[in-house]
Amino acid sequence: MGAFEARLAAAMAAVERGWPVFPLRPLGKVPALKDWDRRATLDVEQVEGWWRHRPYNIGISCRAANLLVVDLDQGIPHGRDVLAELARRYGAEDPVDTYTVFTPSGGEHRYFTAPEVALRNTVGKLGRHVDTRSAGGYVAAAGSIRHMTSGLRLYKVVRDVPPAPAPGWLVRLLSPPPPPPVVQTSTPAPRRVRAYRAAALDGEAQRVRAALPGTRANAVFTAACRLGELVGAGWLDEQDALITLLDAAARHNGVEGWTEREARHHITNGLATGRRNPRVIPDRSVPAPRAPEPGRVDW
Repeated sequence: MGAFEARLAAAMAAVERGWPVFPLRPLGKVPALKDWDRRATLDVEQVEGWWRHRPYNIGISCRAANLLVVDLDQGIPHGRDVLAELARRYGAEDPVDTYTVFTPSGGEHRYFTAPEVALRNTVGKLGRHVDTRSAGGYVAAAGSIRHMTSGLRLYKVVRDVPPAPAPGWLVRLLSPPPPPPVVQTSTPAPRRVRAYRAAALDGEAQRVRAALPGTRANAVFTAACRLGELVGAGWLDEQDALITLLDAAARHNGVEGWTEREARHHITNGLATGRRNPRVIPDRSVPAPRAPEPGRVDW
């Protein structure tokens, strides 16, 4: 089976499970469509049209598929160990009995059916090497393929069972807290906010793309901090910031030892740092600082 046919078969397998799909760039994780969440589909003709055009990787819209996906990254400790310890703290079993995909980087994606409460994407909220994808997020589906330093590697199903309902303790930890009190005299017009957000994303992406070897780690971390400030203030979705910076940093992959893993490390840390210092957009004061996040596991 050729690359086109294999990716199409993988996309159709997701569609058969009822998970709307959209194309990711070949061998990558970045959406090939700007409005991917709106265009994710179960329409067989549309899916065939996309994947007969190019051997795209396969993205699944978590919102459209009603999924909560826990992304457990490789590291010390491995994300799966962090999640198991977190479950133990709450008197629960490690939630392993659900649809699971191994990732090319040595991690795993555990799929759960999303709860009724709307959950946001998170990066490190639960602990080191544990991210989540829900409404507004996406995952690369089984059958997608990445070009790693060790060669081409697949996203591979390792537990082919229906997604289990998201554990109650996990939902409670991920549920957004009540909105903090905000002292403000006026709110910028939506058009002003959109322009400010777009300029920030573009500017920080340019900072990352223009960084020279020896300065890249600092440039990526600084850019992530700045966007994290907007995330913390509620002006920018964290997944949008993450995707923008990963895409910008991708031009450095393989240059003088730079890797996507290093980029993701600095982006994750920078976003977390920036979130703690919400940025003031003119005409709006800074929201009250959030309380420390409960339930996080730090090793």
